[in-house]
Amino acid sequence: MKVNFVLSAALLVLGLIGLSSCEDEVSNVPTAEAVKDITGSWKVVQLTRNGEDLSERLDLSGFRIGFNSDGTYTLANQLPFIADAPGTYKLSDPQYPFALVLTPEGVEEDVVARFQFPMVKGKRQLSLSFSLGCESNTYQFNFERENQN
Repeated sequence: MKVNFVLSAALLVLGLIGLSSCEDEVSNVPTAEAVKDITGSWKVVQLTRNGEDLSERLDLSGFRIGFNSDGTYTLANQLPFIADAPGTYKLSDPQYPFALVLTPEGVEEDVVARFQFPMVKGKRQLSLSFSLGCESNTYQFNFERENQN
């Protein structure tokens, strides 16, 4: 009985030492997130309203949003979108953005879209979600950067 107790205690001490050494390794792993770079021209690859795919019903091929390095954006071949004029943009946080803030020219109030920046099938996507007037309808635009290698 004493042997089992001593053996169990020794194994417990070795286990705790092993776990504490793992914590040191994990705590030394760099966790800095890169600043999100959305500059470039983005084309719509999918549009949904309340989860229903509208991509087959609408011609999305011409709509583009371009984000310039100087903090301005442009729109081409307008669709119903959160902004209807070019202007300036910023991310809510450069490293951990949860929103894209657009300020269209001639408009005093910012318009805000929920922001996601996932990798899908090896390509970076930009996903913007928002409501247009009716709060019960949520639109999600999924974009891919043009000429992305």
